[in-house]
Formats: sequence, C-alpha cells, structure tokens
Amino acid sequence: MDHKIEKKKTNRKPGCIIAVLILALILLIAAIIGISVFQQQQIQTALLLAASGEVETTKIKKGPLTMVVEDITGTVRSNQSVDLYWQTSGTISEVNVAAGDLVEKGDILAALDPQTLDQDILNAELELEDAQDAMEELIDNSTALSEALSALVTAQKEVEDAQKSLDSMDVSRATDLNIDLAYETYLEAQDDYDAAIAKFETTRDYDAADATRIKRLGDVGGYRSVRDNALAQYNWYLGQIDGLERQIREGRLILAKATLEEKQYQYDQLINGPSEAKINAAQAAIDAAQTKMDSSNIIAPFTGTVTKIDAKTNDIIAYDSSTALRNIFAARIDDISTFFIDFSVSELYINYIQLDMPIQISFTAIPEKVYHGIVTNISDTGETSGQSVSFKISVALTDSDEKVKSGMTADIKIDIYSLADVLYVPQTSILLEKGKYWIRQKKADGSFEDNEVTIGVISGPNVQILSDHLKEGDEIELDVYGKKEDVSTNFPYWMMGRPAGF
Repeated sequence: MDHKIEKKKTNRKPGCIIAVLILALILLIAAIIGISVFQQQQIQTALLLAASGEVETTKIKKGPLTMVVEDITGTVRSNQSVDLYWQTSGTISEVNVAAGDLVEKGDILAALDPQTLDQDILNAELELEDAQDAMEELIDNSTALSEALSALVTAQKEVEDAQKSLDSMDVSRATDLNIDLAYETYLEAQDDYDAAIAKFETTRDYDAADATRIKRLGDVGGYRSVRDNALAQYNWYLGQIDGLERQIREGRLILAKATLEEKQYQYDQLINGPSEAKINAAQAAIDAAQTKMDSSNIIAPFTGTVTKIDAKTNDIIAYDSSTALRNIFAARIDDISTFFIDFSVSELYINYIQLDMPIQISFTAIPEKVYHGIVTNISDTGETSGQSVSFKISVALTDSDEKVKSGMTADIKIDIYSLADVLYVPQTSILLEKGKYWIRQKKADGSFEDNEVTIGVISGPNVQILSDHLKEGDEIELDVYGKKEDVSTNFPYWMMGRPAGF
C-alpha cells in the first residue's frame, strides 16, 4: 500500500510584522539621536560665533519718520437717505418724478386719486381748517379781550353796588321825601327790569352762544340787581330791614368780589397772550390733520435725488396698518450733495486722529484717481471684537465726482504724523529689560557696551531714539534677540508699526 507524506504549511506573517516593527523602532531611535546631535552642533556653532565676536551691526540714522495707517476699507454712503412708503389706500393718479430727478423738500413725488381715498382722509381737510381757525383765535384774541374787559367792568360795578347796598343799612332813617324818592327809584328800576326781560324774550330761541342773546341775558341780571337794591333801599326807609337782609347783602358782596377776581384773571390771561400749553395743543391738532391729509401723497422730506421710484400711475395701493401690507414702497431719496465713508481704526491710532484731519481715498472701481476727504466724526466708544478694540470714523469726501457711487468700497490712507529730523534705529536693535530700553553700542576696541535710551515714535521697522550720548553714524548691534534667556523680554515684534506710548 502506498503512503503519501504530507508536509504541514507554516504561517510566516506574524514574524514578518514583528521584524518590520523592530526595524521601524531602530530607525526612529537613530533619527532622534541624529537630530540631537545636529542641535548640539548648532548650539556649539552659535557659541563659537558668539565667542569669536562676529556680531552683525548697523548704524544710527537721522532723517524723517512718518506713520501711515492704510489697508483700511470703508463704504460710501450719501449724506441722507430715506425710503418712502404709502400710508393709506387708494389708486395712484399721478407720478411727478423719475429716477435721477433732483427734488426739493416738500415736493409731491406721487399722489393718490382723491376719489379713491377713505372718508377719514377726506375729513382731514375740514379738521385742518378748524384747527387753523382755533390757532388764529388764540393768536388774534382782540374780540375775546374786548369781551373780557366788558365783563371785568361789569363785575367791578357789581362789587361797588353790593358794597353800597350793605353800607346803606347803617344810615339813619330818611324823611318822607327820601321815602318817596326811593319808591320812585324802585319803580323805575322795576320798569327797566321788565323791559330787559321783554328784550331777552325776543332772543330766547337764539343759539346759546349768540352774542346778542348773551348780552340781553346779562342785562336781565343787571337790572334785576338794581331793582332789588332799590327795593331794599325803599324797604329800609320803611323800617323793614332785618338781620336776614343784612346776611343777604353781605353774601351778595362776597359773591360779587369772587366774580370780580375770576373776571380779572381771565382778562390778565388774555392780556399776556395764550399759554404755551394752549399753543402746543393747537399746533398738535394742526399737525395731526396735516399728517392725515399728507398720507395720500409721497412727499420729499429733504432736498435730494430720486434714486429709486416704484410708484406707477393707476397702481392700486391696498394699505393695511395691521399687516405687512403697510410696507408698500413708493420711492427712495438720497442727498448726494456730499458723500461720506464710514470705517473703523484700531485703538492704537485713535488718539492720533483728529477732526478735519485730511484723508486720502481710492477706489478699486476708479483706479486712475485719488480722492480726498476730511474727518467729520470720531466715535467716543470703542467696539470690542475678540482681543481687539476699534473705533468708528466718518469722513466726508471733498472732491467727489459723478464716478463715486453710494455703496462703493473705499480704501483709506491716513498720515498719522511726520517728524522731520530725528535719530532712529531698527526695532530689532532695541533691548527691553526690566522696563528700560537699551542699545548695544560698539566701541573703538570692537567690544560692545549697553546704553540706556528713551524711545519715541515707531514707524514700521524703525523706532526713534532719544539720547544725549548717541549720534548719527554710531555703530550698534543690529539683532539683540536671543541674547537673553527669556527673549520675550526683548523689544517685541508685535509693536512694529505701533505708535509709541501704547
């Protein structure tokens, strides 16, 4: 019998993977060792260079330093801009302007047909007339003043009569002749009173505000008072006056004096003219009626240019104040007599910018020209974004032309300051240590010494230095970074281009 010998196959994959991992680990260790050796060589090279005294230097320079703030963008806007909307329903009967037209304040741009207006709008005309009449009466009060003066004189006479009536109770009884005269006076007073009543009866059905009716009613009261006084005098002569009559006369005098005070106050008010409150109330009524009437028109609120007009003749306006249908656009007006640009600057520069400071302006859309402007507004409050603070600035263009359009993006350039003749060095040659600034000056023997300096303005990579013992042409170390263990204490790169003092 034949027997076949079978060999079992062996899986070699795990061994291969382990071998690869070991090889990778060896290579990683070798790389780390190589990098370490390279760094040590670099350190040694730096130490050798430092020991050999090979230091890069530069010279102190003298000349102008300027600071320019640029790479700022802003957006052009018109001096004033307003969107006008319809305020009531109706059919547009006329459109008086087109886009591009110049309009004056108060011009009617479009109007609704009066035949299609709501009744309350039509009633506004009558309300306006009434309000204007009321204002005229307040301002021209000659009639009211005349009536008030007449009432005042009458009140004064009534006080005098009431006083005489009361005083007459204290005189001695008169003779028969006086009694007869008193009786005749009473009869005459009764006749006058009766005649006054008869005249009033002819005007009884007149309107209560009728001047003739008011006068005759007043005459009735006046003649009645005279009649009563005459009767009282006659009765007194007859000895029929008692304590009750005295109280009546005293009460009449008190009432007459109170009436006099009231008439005097009314007269004084008219003499001094209408009060401010009454004038304001009358003007408010006029304004309300005028506003209601104006709601049927689109009126220019200021002088400007029509930049958009949507109103079309015969369009039906379905205004509804309680829904979004109230926002029915009619036209847009812009005052483009002066263009403004709004932009933001960092807090680092805000105290260097002043009102009326000149500004250079350029537009990508107008590459061939540089425009100019002046600062017109500087915000007092900064806006924080992250760790930075910026302030809003507004600039008025002083030489805009027809190429400048509202909404354009503008590039702004501001010359913050310019110094004519100062000592300056690269910022990298300044060392900041323990709150003081130092320069490493090269001496005649090739060694370096530290000299303290005061820094001034900073312009780009350069910084002004103030020192009595340094001058133009002195040789100094160019790059002082890396000379200290803590390089963060050196003059920081983030101050490049920053004004001194921040």
